[in-house]
Amino acid sequence: MKKIVLISCLSFVLTHLLFGSALALTREEASPILKELIKTEFRILEVREAPLEGCWEVVCEIGQDRAIVYLHKNLRFIIHGQIWDRQTKRNVTLDTLREFRWVNISALPLGNAIPMGDGKRKLFVFTDPQCHFCFQLHEELKQMKDLQVFFFLYPLSAASHQKAKSVWCSQDRIKALEETYQGKELESPDCDTGPIDRNIEIGRRLLIESTPTVLFENGKMTEGYTSSETLENLLKLNSRF
Repeated sequence: MKKIVLISCLSFVLTHLLFGSALALTREEASPILKELIKTEFRILEVREAPLEGCWEVVCEIGQDRAIVYLHKNLRFIIHGQIWDRQTKRNVTLDTLREFRWVNISALPLGNAIPMGDGKRKLFVFTDPQCHFCFQLHEELKQMKDLQVFFFLYPLSAASHQKAKSVWCSQDRIKALEETYQGKELESPDCDTGPIDRNIEIGRRLLIESTPTVLFENGKMTEGYTSSETLENLLKLNSRF
């Protein structure tokens, strides 16, 4: 019996010595290693098993951005790039980044948005004038009480970009947006449409690939059409108040 216990203990010790660093990598252990690569202030949000066998996936916060670094379990090799899964046809690096997206709402340029409503609660929506689900969401938002919505025009095609320009240059932008959703052609004078281009830059940085995308006051976001009932629940979960 004593031999069995002794063998078990030795087995545990040897396993820990040989594979301990691969069993769990802490943020404190990862930080000095990543400092060799990241030459500015950063914060590690999470360390977990990577989809690439034999590696850790380290999610970092650098300023307002998120980045992913892969660290081999021998702690010698650092991989800074994106991983594509040929089987699922997914960019697994981008999938992880989307999990950790967060927006500094106070930094959003509200002057580039079209406001609707006047309530204590706030929502921020990236919308495409030719998006059917954006129109559905728009109609849901109109029925909600004590809510102010800021619509950021975010065209996903060349045709939508032209329509977005017409909406932005209209005297009544909300009315123009709703008419464009319904398929009406607008005739608007020329104006400075730089805000639309800046919206596109922001959206790409936030990895927004579809519309509508809704941002909440705490910086969290959700994609796709959402019913007013679900939005009410999400507002309660993601409100600053």
